[in-house]
Formats: sequence, C-alpha cells, structure tokens
Amino acid sequence: MPYFILSKAEARQYLVVDEEIDKPSLPTPREADDGPDQDWETIASDVSATLLGLVEKYTGANGKVDGGAFEAAAGEEVHKRLPSHPALADPEFWIWLALTHCEQIITRRYAGSTNAKNFGVGGAGENLLYRLWLRAEIAYEAKAKDKYALSRFGDIDFWRSHIFRQGYGDVRGFARALLEFQFPKNAKRQPRLKIIEIRALAKHLKRARSNLMFEVMSEARAVEFIQSEWDRLAPTSV
Repeated sequence: MPYFILSKAEARQYLVVDEEIDKPSLPTPREADDGPDQDWETIASDVSATLLGLVEKYTGANGKVDGGAFEAAAGEEVHKRLPSHPALADPEFWIWLALTHCEQIITRRYAGSTNAKNFGVGGAGENLLYRLWLRAEIAYEAKAKDKYALSRFGDIDFWRSHIFRQGYGDVRGFARALLEFQFPKNAKRQPRLKIIEIRALAKHLKRARSNLMFEVMSEARAVEFIQSEWDRLAPTSV
C-alpha cells in the first residue's frame, strides 16, 4: 500500500492564513508508491492517540504542556509505532502525519504559537513528529534491556542544538557517544558538563568534523575521541 504525503506548499497554504479568513479544509493527501504495504491510517491514528494521552499527562494547571517532559516520553512512543519503511526518509510523509493526524497535538504542544515550521514547513528537521522519532532512533539500542534509555536524557536545547542541528542524525554512533559522554551511566545519567561547557565542546566538535569523518568512527572510538577533545578544551572553555 502506498504511503501518504503532503508538500510544504500544501501545508503552508493550510496553516498560514489570514485570521479574518476562514481556515481552509485540510489538503487531500497524495500517494507515494514505495516500500512494503502498511496500514498507515491505523498506524497514524495509534500514534496520534498515544501522543494526545501524553499531552494530557504533561499539561499543567496553567494549561501549558511541559515540553521537555513530553518530548522525552513521546519519542520512544512514536518510534515503537512506526515501521522501518522508506516513508520515514520522506519529509512529505512527516508533513502528512503532522497535519492530518497530529495537528491538535502540535497546536497544544506549542500553545500560543502558530509556527508552521513545527509541521515541517521550512526545514524538514523542524517537524515535531520527525524530531520525536529521530530522537528515539538515534538513542535506540537494540540489545539493551531499556532500548530507549538514552532518549530520555537531555533537555530540548541539547537535542536540537547539539544533536539535530549538527547533522548527527546521519552519524548515529557518534551521536550516541556524545549522549554517553554528557550523561554517563556511572554518574546516574547526570549531565557531566555545564551548559556553557557543552556549547563550547559542540562548537569544537563541529570544527573537528570539517577535517574528520565521524561516519567511520565506531561508537567506542567516538567516546574516546570526544573525551580527548574535551580534555584538550577544558582548561580554556570557561
């Protein structure tokens, strides 16, 4: 069965409207014919219902969602429910999922904001549903007892600034190494570096990547490399 897609232009036309004009109807999804058959409507409905439950759970007395707690819990739930499929590499699939099944979730997560980027209009990596899935995908350890443990550590800024926007979704072993470095198991996953320090290290690693291929590093080698780079940087970082 083909998977469903919506373009950025279609999403923008639906989301970015004059407040004095009635909101248009949802655009009609198109189909992309790739990958094995999946019942996407049922899968998407399951994702939506689960996330809506988490939105309710993490909504405070002030009516606002605790974004950090919600995203830490939501990533693994999205990841568990989506199959391994070519659709997950298509930004237009994520727009379809966000717009047709999870609009209420995104609207409540970002109450008071109408930023279309959270639906994938603009940079594909800003789509909330994709970010939730990618957070769990990066942290996922198939052989671990708790396969999603690493996905629950780190605040939103850490993931967006130091993982997603650095392109570490393409070098997931390195991303996990950075997570292990910053949230070591032997320290009960407490952050090793202060905010100013992790920012300095992230900038340093970004420069290092221009001369090194992080893609060929094993996770163990990446941990050693990150530690060695921090040892070099630490005396001058603060």
